[in-house]
Amino acid sequence: MGIVSLREAGEHAHRILDTVRQGARATDDDEMARSWTRCLEQHRLHPDRPHRPSVVPAAQLAQRQERLADVIDCARHEMATLYQQLADTESAVVLTDTDGVILHMVSSPAFAEDVTPLGFHVGAVWSEAEAGTNGMGTCLVAASPVAVRREDHFFTRLTSLTCSAVPVFDPQGQMTAVLDVTSRSSLQQQHSLVLLGMTAQMIENRLLELRHPEAHLLHFHSRPEFVYTLHEGKLALEADGRILAGNRSALFQLGLHSVAELRERRLEDLLHTRLAELVERCRRSAFHPVVSFGAQGASRFFVVARPPRRRPGRTSCRWP
Repeated sequence: MGIVSLREAGEHAHRILDTVRQGARATDDDEMARSWTRCLEQHRLHPDRPHRPSVVPAAQLAQRQERLADVIDCARHEMATLYQQLADTESAVVLTDTDGVILHMVSSPAFAEDVTPLGFHVGAVWSEAEAGTNGMGTCLVAASPVAVRREDHFFTRLTSLTCSAVPVFDPQGQMTAVLDVTSRSSLQQQHSLVLLGMTAQMIENRLLELRHPEAHLLHFHSRPEFVYTLHEGKLALEADGRILAGNRSALFQLGLHSVAELRERRLEDLLHTRLAELVERCRRSAFHPVVSFGAQGASRFFVVARPPRRRPGRTSCRWP
């Protein structure tokens, strides 16, 4: 683990304190400056006086993991795949709940041992209030992707790390977790954010299907080649066409701003068709995309509508 000299520690603390004193407040465009301000003014932290993040008791950790068991189930395979894609043994892929508690972690044994003294392990709380500016905690506050380079961390002792984090949303559009990559590298934040964003989308899509096993699924995109891909819009529908949930791509393509707004509508409010008719057309096309126009006729989508496909005994996203 890298050791920060006293001079470097003093310079880091001075930079943060000076930035905040010069007027970086909540209206500032700099996400890091806003986070430093919160750490100093709301959480009463000091960059040179860190405390190790608190750790939840084992029983409470088990309860938190059980509460998000389906999210963890859907994330395990994707997190392991992301770790392999990064090909960096000095890194970890981490999933936290919305309190910043680390629920699941994929890393090499050597890196896990290296960062444990920093309080970086399953059960530790990495909210801003506990760990200052960091990928997981700052992403929770921002509710958007965040990259925290080494010197952007609030606490001096964390400046050997680089964190990139993205939120994970449930099928109702609420943030349910944060997915983070933490490493020694200072060069791959943008690359990591892109891969993290794709991984979060895959987790969200799996979670939508898992939480609505008896719903009809609607796959759609304005371009046929994107149906059945990561970029497709996906809706869960009742048999009468009422919309239960949707992914972020569905909101974007339909020009809506929230899942709550989506749930106020039925399929025929969005497309010039009824669900039963659409399912039958898709059956005849062997579930290849069929054309359907928007309810107002101004847009065209390529759509696949599938009947419920709950399989007996399948209750999780576990992979063999």
